[in-house]
Amino acid sequence: MKRVLAVLGLATGVLILCGCAADTPTYDEVRAEADKVLQQVSDLVPEPKDVVPTEGIKPYGCDDDLIFTKGRGKFYTGQWTVFVNESFDIPAFIGAFPDALGDGWSEQSLGVPVNFAQVYLVRDSPRMSLTVRELTIDGRKAIDLLAISRCGTLPATPSP
Repeated sequence: MKRVLAVLGLATGVLILCGCAADTPTYDEVRAEADKVLQQVSDLVPEPKDVVPTEGIKPYGCDDDLIFTKGRGKFYTGQWTVFVNESFDIPAFIGAFPDALGDGWSEQSLGVPVNFAQVYLVRDSPRMSLTVRELTIDGRKAIDLLAISRCGTLPATPSP
């Protein structure tokens, strides 16, 4: 009887581990989730606009001291700049923004007062944070979008 219970316990443990591994998204999946939100936000900005994604941001490890949770894998940081017309009212856009994104997002305080329009949002499922803020870059009005994904696993690379 003990042997049967041990085998059942071991099998249950393996199934649980396999189920957890299957639920862990890949880095490409979490990047796609974040990029989809960045695209959704940039689509809300009326024309004329110029959308410039920042390329080359390296993945950060989920064990990085800068994040509050610890985990395996890497998280994606997506940053896009949306340059807008001089007449565009960025503070009004950002003020109305949380409602425009839809359900699932909650506005949170970063606890640091700033002298420009900014909103920080968090979505629980799938987990992601999004900061939308007003910027001036080289004299041009812009909206800065910064999305930070949940953790995703990178594919194993073959050993040399």
